[in-house]
Amino acid sequence: MMPVALDAIVDTVPPWAELRRIGARAAEVDAVLVRSSGAFTRLFELEVQHLADEVSVYERVRGKILPRCCPERHINADGSFCLGLRAGEGIDSATAATWWTKLHAFLLCQETAAEAGLWPPGSQLSHGDAGDIELLAEQAAAEAGAGAAYRDAVEFDIGPIAVGLSKINKMTGRLRNGRSSCLCGRKHRTGKPLLRRECHGLGCPIELEFKRRAAVDWFWRSMSNLPCCGTMLACPLKATTPSTLSTLDN
Repeated sequence: MMPVALDAIVDTVPPWAELRRIGARAAEVDAVLVRSSGAFTRLFELEVQHLADEVSVYERVRGKILPRCCPERHINADGSFCLGLRAGEGIDSATAATWWTKLHAFLLCQETAAEAGLWPPGSQLSHGDAGDIELLAEQAAAEAGAGAAYRDAVEFDIGPIAVGLSKINKMTGRLRNGRSSCLCGRKHRTGKPLLRRECHGLGCPIELEFKRRAAVDWFWRSMSNLPCCGTMLACPLKATTPSTLSTLDN
C-alpha cells in the first residue's frame, strides 16, 4: 500500500510534471517548467521517495544536470533537494499541492543558479539549525517593527540590526549594557523604548541574528569535507576545495 504522503503527491501532479513510474514507496517524475520569460526550463528527471515518514526528491541520475551536492543550491549531501524547512513532513491531500509549489520554485531557482551562479534573493532560508533561528528572529523583528531591517541584516549585512551585532557580548550572546534601550527599536505598548535585558526575554532580533550567524558558521565547518561543485560565484566550500590547477601543479 502506498504511503498517504506519496499517494497525495501522485494525486495532485501539476501540468508541468508527468509521472513516469509509480512504485510502493517511490515515483519517477519528469518536469518541464515555463519561466517568467516564457521560455521552457530544461527537463528535470526526478525521483520522489517516501522513507521514514518523510518525502524526499532527487535527480533520478544524481549529478546529471544538477550538482550531486551543493548547499548553496540547496542540494543535500545525499542528493536530496531542500525545498524548505521540514517541507517533506506531514504531507497529505490538503498540503500536497503546497509541496508541488515548493518544488516548482526550487527548480526555477536552479535555472537561475545554473546561469548566473547566484541563488535568487529572498528565496532561501538559512542552512541547518540556523533556519529555525531565522524564523524565530523574523517573528521577533516583525513584533518590534523591524522586519525590513532584519531582512537587510540577513541578505546584505546592513542596517541597524547588522550594526547592533557589534554590541553583542560574544561570551554570552547578549547585548551589553542591559539597562540601555534596545538597539532593535522594540517599545512598550506605552511607546517607551524597551530595555535590552527586557528585550532579551522576548527574543531580541539582534541577539537571534548573532545566534543565527554562529549556527551558519557551524554548518559550513561541518560541511568542510565536501568538495565545491564550482557552479556558484560565492561558496564557503571554495576555500576548502583544492583547485584543479593546484592539483595539476602537484
